[in-house]
Amino acid sequence: MDLQDAAVTILALVVSTSLLFSPCLAAPDAAGTGITDPEHLQPAAARNISSLFAGVEERLQGGHLLNITPGLGPETADEPTSLVKNGTPLPVEDIPEPVPDYDDDELALLVEENSISLMLLSVQNTYALYAWDESPAKESAAALRDFATGLLKDSAALQVSDDREALKTSFTLALKSYEAAGATLQGNIPLNTTTVDAALEANRQGSKHLREAFEYLQHPALKVPAEIVTTNLSLPRLRDASGPGEELVLLQRYVYEDRGRANDISLMLESARGTRIYHTFDERGEAVLAEPGRMFLLVKVKVTNLGHKGESRTYKVRTPDPRDFTLQYRGTTYSPIKLALRTSLGEPYAAATLDRYEMKAGYIVFDVPEALTLDECFIQVNLGGATSPVWALGKTL
Repeated sequence: MDLQDAAVTILALVVSTSLLFSPCLAAPDAAGTGITDPEHLQPAAARNISSLFAGVEERLQGGHLLNITPGLGPETADEPTSLVKNGTPLPVEDIPEPVPDYDDDELALLVEENSISLMLLSVQNTYALYAWDESPAKESAAALRDFATGLLKDSAALQVSDDREALKTSFTLALKSYEAAGATLQGNIPLNTTTVDAALEANRQGSKHLREAFEYLQHPALKVPAEIVTTNLSLPRLRDASGPGEELVLLQRYVYEDRGRANDISLMLESARGTRIYHTFDERGEAVLAEPGRMFLLVKVKVTNLGHKGESRTYKVRTPDPRDFTLQYRGTTYSPIKLALRTSLGEPYAAATLDRYEMKAGYIVFDVPEALTLDECFIQVNLGGATSPVWALGKTL
């Protein structure tokens, strides 16, 4: 059988199969009284198949292969179509998916408006830490912690796109580091090497992540908020002399009267020095070591009853209590610590009753930062009423 005969045979089989499975040519009418004319009601399937194979025989006889591209049925079409009355298909418009309402702009504004304030608070805290300035260090740490905590809550509530996720991550890490720096310095524990080092490292990490956040901003923050334009990074002194000669110096005595004005009393601070260790001379014989980053400041006090005056018969005086002495250094006030009766430091100072010309001397000891400088230290003594003389420990006669 040659190619032409084979094509005719295949075509005949296809046509026969289509006629076999096509609907019947005629159907009874509703009343079941007759059969419609088969010439006028040729099934649609038969007509479609006939049109599909039109010209196939001629192509095969000419030696051309069939190239029939299957079409997509309505159920497999990529895009649904709708028909107008004249049969022309109209494309159905694609409905875009809703875009999430991201808070990208709010996040950028949050970073831009608060980064400078964060950085300045961190610098202020770091500066006070390097100087071991306890009061400013704790105050700036508290402000930094509260500010960072509030911003963390604001930032966590924002939903951002993938493009802003890196900015949010860096800003969040910076805030957590600043919050940790502030929390490290809270409480009544004096500054020591452990807390200072931890706070300095947390500040460093916070500044590092904040710089990373800057890099993700299209418009870097350049405007300094008005409330921090006048921020003072200098280390304040608690008191300054209001006039010449107000402060006393070491070895300079201060003379005052007792409460009955019957006797004169001389009060003097003789010396000041620091040490990191001393020993007790009791049954234990322990060595007392200062905490890392701290030391003991020893101030020698000497009180003398200069004698009776006036008509009163009171000859005895009471010396100031150790609790009446306070050390002031860079905005922080220190009180003396309690010492054992016998130590390697010598006799501790204590309140005493002195008869005429008697004298009482001893050391009062303060637990202070090791980096403390005597030039910025002042000892103030509360003698009752408005009498409170002050000695500058960095000066001497």
